[in-house]
Amino acid sequence: MNPFYFLAALVLALLVAVVIAGVRGGAAERRSMIGDRADPADRQQALIARLADLEFEYQTGKIGEEEYRELKSPLAKAALQARAELEGSGSPGGVDRGGERDSAT
Repeated sequence: MNPFYFLAALVLALLVAVVIAGVRGGAAERRSMIGDRADPADRQQALIARLADLEFEYQTGKIGEEEYRELKSPLAKAALQARAELEGSGSPGGVDRGGERDSAT
């Protein structure tokens, strides 16, 4: 076998390993960064984005149904909690117009 092909195959294998590790590590990092956001609006946006990413990963077969359900439940609960914090704080879309609620309908 030509040494060039061997070296090219080795570099390609290393590149694939680095990309796979980066994708998996990046997902864990994104999940941990969501909890670090102090502002409920930012946290809610990050959680909704993560839920959309999770749905995409599931629909494309990147993750299985069991993992999908396992990851979705706490994210959805956290997003609802952030929404409740927003509604209770008088932020736009919440309460604080003389006690009236915004109606988006």
